[in-house]
Amino acid sequence: MATGIRDKVVIVGMGCTRFGERWESGAEELMVEAFEEAITDAGIDRGEIQAAWFGSCMEEVNVGKSALPLSLTLRLPLMPVTRVENFCATGTEAFRGACYAVASGAYDVALAMGVEKLKDIGFG
Repeated sequence: MATGIRDKVVIVGMGCTRFGERWESGAEELMVEAFEEAITDAGIDRGEIQAAWFGSCMEEVNVGKSALPLSLTLRLPLMPVTRVENFCATGTEAFRGACYAVASGAYDVALAMGVEKLKDIGFG
């Protein structure tokens, strides 16, 4: 019988941007804000992160179709990054991927990041 991933994954830190209309900030600035809060909360160094899952929807008006915005913006080179998209559940899809990667033993520390910035271009 399957037992799931309970007791195999721990959330050690989280970060979130200030809520509101953020006309002065692009998607990249929002990513940095949440990331810095998350690694501070976790008490880890960025070098301890072994892999990342990046969720972003509406790529044609947001940050693009690849996972490069996470790697470049957060200065996490030479790390596997998986970009996911699942409409309104995109952030949860990134979180799920990171959790299962840790639960499987593939990685000890994984990052899940989601970002959207739609109001600047008429969406939202």
